[in-house]
Amino acid sequence: AKQSPLQLSYWSQTPYQLGNGAVKYFATPSQEQDQVQPNLALTNSENCLREAMIEQLTRRKTGVNFDFCINPQTDANAMPVEDPTMEWTSPPVRLATISIYPQKFDSEEQMLFVENCVWSPWNHMPEHRPLGGINRARQWVYADSQDLRHKTNAVAPPIPTGREAF
Repeated sequence: AKQSPLQLSYWSQTPYQLGNGAVKYFATPSQEQDQVQPNLALTNSENCLREAMIEQLTRRKTGVNFDFCINPQTDANAMPVEDPTMEWTSPPVRLATISIYPQKFDSEEQMLFVENCVWSPWNHMPEHRPLGGINRARQWVYADSQDLRHKTNAVAPPIPTGREAF
């Protein structure tokens, strides 16, 4: 069954460096919050996920919190860096809360900005570098895909500052 993106869990299939170790990241809707998760019936629209987010964050003005966690690699044989199909079964460690506040996020300017932004796991601090062969391949695939998208759209990628106002 389809669910709102604000009611789903997200995880990295591939590992990343954290200090001297390896971890997989995940974020899941917080169970320790006083918010009421709205019951959102998804439509069959091709934009149903965006529409569900608009309904919750903009129309109902209801935010959401996610717990940001890691699964540390505790056994290199049972949790290999080079095999992203293996589930890492180490106990999760909660690191932070991600808060998504009620907001309007779908203006034409915002959508254009996001469409042209560059996202890559290789935009990282050295101590958080992506690990494994899949991530090494992603470095080049993402770069080529972004170059093609920017050439096709005839735009330069924006450089986010965190102070954008729409």
